[in-house]
Amino acid sequence: MLKRSIQVAAPEWEVVVVRSGREALEQLRLQPFDVMVSDILMPGMDGMGLLARVRADPALADTTVIFMTAQDDRDSMRTGMNAGADDYITKPFTSAEIMAAINGRLRRREQVLLLSAEARQSREQLGAQLTARELEVLARIGRGLVSKEIAQELAISPRTVDVHRANLMRKLDVHNATALARLAVKADLA
Repeated sequence: MLKRSIQVAAPEWEVVVVRSGREALEQLRLQPFDVMVSDILMPGMDGMGLLARVRADPALADTTVIFMTAQDDRDSMRTGMNAGADDYITKPFTSAEIMAAINGRLRRREQVLLLSAEARQSREQLGAQLTARELEVLARIGRGLVSKEIAQELAISPRTVDVHRANLMRKLDVHNATALARLAVKADLA
């Protein structure tokens, strides 16, 4: 029934249905999917065991996992989310609810990929403009460290940190540490 609902709402999607957590893991290893919708209560390996294996496998760790379950108490929901589930839908649910959950997670995934690409581009631009030491200082400014803390971490003097900070501001055409921190965060250095 779930497969049919999804195929009607999104005929361009490939939908694969399996009967157990072990079968789901095998299928994911053969052909990774963007989203996995899983019941928690399944024969053999349950949804929580499946989630743990997916998150532990570097090739699958980024898979979006949505739990659907009859376990509707807050503790079960929190347990699933803390284990790494991206969403948690309780039964009974409508086709519209499952589609909204899947579409919402796919949109979020696209945003994360876009931000990741932007961060990579920013890092490359900064790498072309700055020395390795300046990048180290910038990353620590992005983490909110002050000159003395940066100096301790990098085993240099606070005065040297101040010189690097001035060089960073000049090279990047910014006028304060807050602007430097923003650049570090945008480039995912912090």
